[in-house]
Amino acid sequence: MDPSSSLLSTKSGRPLHPIGIGTWTFGEYSLHSPGADAEVAAIEYALSLGQNHIDTAEMYGNGGAEQVVGRAISKVPREDIYVATKLWKTHVLRGTVRPAVEAMLKRLGTDYIDLLYIHAPWHDVPWQQSVPEICQLIDEGVVRQFGVSNFNVERMNEVIGLSTQPIVANQMHYSFGHRTEVTPELKALCEANGTTIVAYRPLERGELFENSELSALAKQHDATQAQAALAWLIAQGALPIPKARSRAHIDENFAAASLHLPKGAE
Repeated sequence: MDPSSSLLSTKSGRPLHPIGIGTWTFGEYSLHSPGADAEVAAIEYALSLGQNHIDTAEMYGNGGAEQVVGRAISKVPREDIYVATKLWKTHVLRGTVRPAVEAMLKRLGTDYIDLLYIHAPWHDVPWQQSVPEICQLIDEGVVRQFGVSNFNVERMNEVIGLSTQPIVANQMHYSFGHRTEVTPELKALCEANGTTIVAYRPLERGELFENSELSALAKQHDATQAQAALAWLIAQGALPIPKARSRAHIDENFAAASLHLPKGAE
């Protein structure tokens, strides 16, 4: 998908930075501990560079990651940043969505969520019951946009058929070294529906750095392996959301947005 055609933007109309801010494993410290302070500082630093899309979930740190995000966004114009979070399986049954979202808003310290995902299409939970309730929250302005995560072609077609709102994002495990879940068919379906593929685990928690093809690509472009991996995803039309705690890693990831690989580069 051409990033310029993305339906994703902040409330003020700013397009999303090509690289998002991941928060998986954040929020596992007590809220005002040194560990949490460091996580808040990491997000604040990424925002100061110009990144404006934060990805979190109610499952991360049992709500702790959303609290960290809430602290980090408290001093910036809310309408200029894009906050995405995800409903866990305990909150996709009929009647459970609104209370879950109200708790999210309290933890995040905001009065709206930019993007609300269904975290996964669980086989043992009727996630379909949440769809009309999410759409209702969008109609009310409490949520701005609707996304899904880990949805294959079959599940994507199902949720598109159920929803009165566009599905603007599908968050998938996708990286230079892991391409099996984002099939050509899924890419085509997402592109046809204006759905951005958001890539989680874009660096495979460092495991990618043993990949000889990635190393060659990085050397070819005078970049680090992390930068090459993120730039490759951007070239596929995906939006990667790496997690980084240190300024050095944040700077490294941020620079990947300036590394322009040909569209669809292999």
